[in-house]
Amino acid sequence: MGLKRALANAAARAPAPVFPVVGCGARDAVRALRLRPELDFVSTPRAAGIFLVAGQISEALDRAAAAAHDSLGHPRATLVWRPDGAGAGRALEGFPEGVVVDGDPVEAILRLHNELMTGGRPSEGPILPDIDPAPWRGIGPYGQGGAGMTGGVPFGRPLAGRGYDRDGLSLDEFSIRVGPFLPPLPPGLMLDLKLSGDVVRSVQVVFSPMPGVPDNPFRRALTGPVPIAELETARARSHLCWLSDALSALGMQAIAERTLRLSANLGPGDAEALRRLYRAVRRTGATSWATAGMGALDRIRLSGAGAGPVARAAGLAEDARLDDPAYVALGFEPVVRDGGDVAARWHQRLSEAEQSLELALAAGDLTCSQTGRVESPRGELSAGSHPSARLLRQLPAILEGREWGDAVATIVSLDLDMEGTGGGPGELALKRTVV
Repeated sequence: MGLKRALANAAARAPAPVFPVVGCGARDAVRALRLRPELDFVSTPRAAGIFLVAGQISEALDRAAAAAHDSLGHPRATLVWRPDGAGAGRALEGFPEGVVVDGDPVEAILRLHNELMTGGRPSEGPILPDIDPAPWRGIGPYGQGGAGMTGGVPFGRPLAGRGYDRDGLSLDEFSIRVGPFLPPLPPGLMLDLKLSGDVVRSVQVVFSPMPGVPDNPFRRALTGPVPIAELETARARSHLCWLSDALSALGMQAIAERTLRLSANLGPGDAEALRRLYRAVRRTGATSWATAGMGALDRIRLSGAGAGPVARAAGLAEDARLDDPAYVALGFEPVVRDGGDVAARWHQRLSEAEQSLELALAAGDLTCSQTGRVESPRGELSAGSHPSARLLRQLPAILEGREWGDAVATIVSLDLDMEGTGGGPGELALKRTVV
């Protein structure tokens, strides 16, 4: 018993392993928590003890959040956190055993972790019923669940069939759904895939709405003037937050944390610190051999789509700031690159972050004078249109035929944000098949 107690106490003192489910309005707040040394954010629920539900989760994503919860090992506990301080709302309905916090959640997470490790709190039970999601047992002649030897949908998942491979072989092809809470994909993104080994054969974007529209300077600029210094500093911070996520997806945790720390305190006078970071990122190879030639989008696909950095990385000088007299007075010209691949998008955002800090420093008290449309960090934003919704249409074309690791790097390079994308199943559900 003494050894068991000693091990429990040691586990209680270790950083709390947390798996976050990120809802609307919580993405930046959860990023900030990653800088807390007391917490260990893990990439799979199997490795977590604390299930963090942050922000508002839509009813359409309830079952996916519950399935992620039930994937945690024991002991486990749930913390429901609303960073905006608005209370738990409907999020608590799906997690009746969850502890609700509106302010800084770290103390509550550590307390839950300590209680779980020392036996002071019982482990939570499952949320979903323990039944097969599809009838299949005993249907086939051998009890395997379908016609012949490979039919049926055991545990709700179709058995693999044969598919043509690019090497001329006939390989097993299986269907799988990924998301909506799978790191490092953006929260809310769900994809129905067909895979042969680790090669993506077909892609379908599944409509998974994120409720609400977060408040930020670019949303406010749609209806009134906002200081250019505020907009451009926010743009640079957004690009650095994306960069931190992208570096983390490649396994470069140390420089990812350095990037996130810089973004948290970024100001117009930090251009030199940003340039030093740019040089450090280039030395990793992430902007060259690791991503060159991957996930290329050409100008024809992106022309007129208002795709922001993604379009400018492909050579299109499209930027809503060109129509704003205040930006014209500052001599603004968009940064443009050739290539259109993942590496070009990395370079594009790093260059645009540096340019944004220079604009913020030069702008003084100038405010943007254009309303109704604004250039957000992800592209042209208007009241009824979101740049990420337009980029979702491109996913099948650039993912099919890619190995899964390259597909993930490609998705991350697009900097998709499912919040406020709007649309519906008819608009976003796309499918193409590669032979």
